[in-house]
Formats: sequence, C-alpha cells, structure tokens
Amino acid sequence: MTVLRPFWLICSLLGAFTLATFSVTAAPRPVKKPPQPKLPDLKTPEDKLQFLSIIRAGFPALRTTAHFNSDDLDTQLERYIEKGTSTPLAPIVDDEMFVRRLYIDATGKFPTSQQIKDFVADKDPKKRAVLIDKLLETDEFARKWARYWRTVIFYDSEANKNSINPQALEDWFFQGFKQGHPWDRMVAEMVSASPKRIPNVKPQDNGHEQNYGPNNFILAAERKPEIIASMTARIFMGLSIGCAECHDHPFDQWKREQFHEMATFFAPGKYYMTDQNDPTEKSVMTAKFLLGEEPPPGLKPDQLRVAVAAYLIYNPDNYWFARAYVNRIWNELIGDGFYSVDSLGPDKDVVHQLVANRLGATFRSNGFDTKWLFRVIFNTRTYQRQIGTITNEADLFTAVRPARLRSYEVADNVTQLIGENGGVSKEIASTFEADPSIPQRELEGSIQQSLLLMNNGTLASKLQNSELQKRLVSIKDNKSLIQEAFLSVLARKPTDPEIRRYEQFLKESANRNEGINDILWILMNSAEFVTKR
Repeated sequence: MTVLRPFWLICSLLGAFTLATFSVTAAPRPVKKPPQPKLPDLKTPEDKLQFLSIIRAGFPALRTTAHFNSDDLDTQLERYIEKGTSTPLAPIVDDEMFVRRLYIDATGKFPTSQQIKDFVADKDPKKRAVLIDKLLETDEFARKWARYWRTVIFYDSEANKNSINPQALEDWFFQGFKQGHPWDRMVAEMVSASPKRIPNVKPQDNGHEQNYGPNNFILAAERKPEIIASMTARIFMGLSIGCAECHDHPFDQWKREQFHEMATFFAPGKYYMTDQNDPTEKSVMTAKFLLGEEPPPGLKPDQLRVAVAAYLIYNPDNYWFARAYVNRIWNELIGDGFYSVDSLGPDKDVVHQLVANRLGATFRSNGFDTKWLFRVIFNTRTYQRQIGTITNEADLFTAVRPARLRSYEVADNVTQLIGENGGVSKEIASTFEADPSIPQRELEGSIQQSLLLMNNGTLASKLQNSELQKRLVSIKDNKSLIQEAFLSVLARKPTDPEIRRYEQFLKESANRNEGINDILWILMNSAEFVTKR
C-alpha cells in the first residue's frame, strides 16, 4: 500500500506543499521519489510577496480565529492584578480626558476645542467605541504610526545619509497602515528586501534603491549582515542579541555561533565568522535561525532572505514575533509594557505573562491585523483609566502612566497652534527626539527642550499673531476666553482655581492683548503641553 503524506517544502516553514511517497509494506522496496519542485526566483519584491503569501496561507494559526475582546482582556488582567496588589484600580477618565488621550494616541495631535465640545455633548452611550473606529480609519492614524516605526528603525542608524531615504520608509508605512496591510506582510517585505548598489548612479540619486521604502530597513543597517540580524531580532522579536556578535551573551542564552548563523541569512555570498582568539582564522557559517530552523542547502541569497522572513513570522513556535509587536504597542498606549521594550528574552522579567501570551497569540490568529490590536486596547478599561505614578511592579496597569509626547507630536501640536513655521517644527522634532525603544518610564525632559519653547523668537512671534490669538481677542468675557484658551492649547477645560487666577491676571494686565499673549505662552510652556495624561 502506498501512502501520500504532505510535508513542508523548506524545513516545515516555507509553506509550499508537495508530496512524497513512502512505502509501508512488509517488504519495502526502493521507490523512486518524484523530483522536488524548484524554488522560484525571488529577486523582485513582487516575487517575494507572492511566495510569502503562499507561506502565509499554510500558516496553521491563520486558519482559525480566536475570540479575545476588550472585556475579556480586562477581566483576565484585573483578576491577576487583584491577586498581586492591594492598590485599587484607578477610576475611568471622563469624556474630556478620554478624547484628548485618544486623539494623541491615534493621530498624534490634540483634538480641537470644537471636537472636544462635540464629543462631550454627544449622548450616545457607545460614542467612545464609535470615535475609536473613526480615528483608526484616518490618514492621521496611518501617519502617526508610520513616523513611530520610521523612528524605531532609524534612531540608532549610522548609515550614510546619501544612501538612505527615511521619508520613503515612512511613506511606505503610511500607505501600508492606511490600506490595512497586516504587520506580517510589512515586516516580511522589509526583512526580505535586497537593495542593490546601482552602477554609475550616485547614492543621492537613488544609487542604493533607497526610494523603495522597505529597502531602507536593510540600508539603515548599512547592508551589514551582523547589523541586520541584530536589528531583526531586536525590533521584531524583542530579543537583544547584539552582544553575542563578539562573545556568548553574558546575561542571556544566545551564543556567538547562533548570532553569526542568523547573520548568514543576510550575506550576499559566503559568510565567515572570525575566530575569537585568532582574527586571522575564519570559519564559513551556514544559515540557521535563532530557534534552530535550518534552510535546505543551496539557496540563493534572495531565497535565504525569504526563508528567514518565514522563520521569523510563520514558525508556529516563534511566539516572540507577535508578542514583540503587542508589547511595544501596549507600552506606547498604557505607559508600561508586559516586558521592557526589546527585552523579551526567555530569562527576562515579565508581568502578567499569561495575558501577554494570550494577547500575542490572538493578534497572530487574527492575521496580524494592527487595527484589531489598537481597537481592542483602546476599548479596554485598562486604557481608559486615570493616570497614576507607579513605583511598584505589582501595581502596573492599575492606572495609566503619564508619558511624554513623541518629538513629531510636539511639533505637530505647535503647528496646530501657530500654523506653518518654517524651521521651528524641525528644530522641535530634533530637540525632543528620544529613543522609542526606551520604556516610557525612563523618558525624561531636558533643559534644552524647555528653553526652546520658552525662548524661540519665531515661535513666540507666530503665537502672538496666530488665528487662535485673534479668536481669543474677540471673546469679551474673560471666563469664556480662559476656557477657550485651555481647550485650544491643553485640550481640557480649566479648573475653577485656574479660572480665578487667570481672570485676576487679565484684570491686572495693563494691556489685555498682551495678557492674552502671556496666557498662551504660559500654557504652551507648561509640562502638560508635552505630556499625555
């Protein structure tokens, strides 16, 4: 009797099914195996995407759906929190604070005073979920998160500026998020990219094919296999393996050989590891993924890059890929991660691991749909809690940690106040720039940031002549003026003590217009203007 059994074409992961014949009779006799199908050429992005779609279709976790909604997440998380801490859960924020927080996290900008008023006045009990769905479909959502990932990839890059195009990468991310491309597809395009040096074309004239967005992930790593391997593991798996390039990792399980086997996937030809003790001796390495997967021998460099993308994303045992994305987004929205960002290794500290596991697994089974994840988190009670300063690990997620705005968010909100401003936004973006892979709790402001907002002449001049200033001048009632100023600059109404204090300030001002200018300047220079709360 002859039995036909399917098996994975490339080490159980490259997803193209073929058939092999096995004899199971009592007296086995040699059976001529059919020729293995030849892998297609995978030189163009279209080739790679087409083949990766075949791999994706064979991914077991994508054949099923998992139910895990916002209420499920809250229920499970709150049960674990109550077991570990006596700290009460923070109350849910009111509509005014919710709309401010959501606009910042979804679009990077404060809501306008009219948007705040309209939302607060809306009587629909489901208005929060409705607004979440609305903002997830905006260009502002796609642009905000495109900027975030551009910063993640380029923050530490030492690549030659003529050989990269960060804007092309950002625009590619923007189109992907706008069109709803799943996270696995976008990562696969970046990891499998193979930018080539175009002969007789200057680098600044697209000589490294940097105008094609995904190529810039490889170019940010200077096309060096070691840097590409390190960035791939760190950004897309949350595993910091860079130390293992020169020696076995001192605090984790990664060995030097593992690092260089991973780097081999990204080499344009043979890849060598230098001997630790004798730099003149080198060993030829064979490609092997961090979790042990080995591709068949003889794959070309472009095929190897598709192979490593498949191992990274579609290996059913590689839960780090989905979990790393979930943990980063959770950290950005809640102010703390389940793990520290980029520290998801097997021996790393983690809080509420079962919740992190389930959220990551459900993200994967939902086809790596990024908007699904944002929608789930935004709708949770956990996301909608009031802010609190958290010092004890056991108290994590009992409140939302206050977080500093990203540099481009500060710049956009200044532009929203004063209009186009030439180089001011660029200066703000540069001065407020911070590593997006540093946990929110460790981000701090600087004297330079404060001095920039306080002393920049162009900024002060444009604020005094802004449309907002003119609108405030036209408001004759001081209380109404102060309320509109707070709503327009800080996206909230003033408290009663603040109203009284600023009313007194206006009464004592020799010139009312100058008093209004001073109020705007004070509000823009408050810590609240650069903080998510």
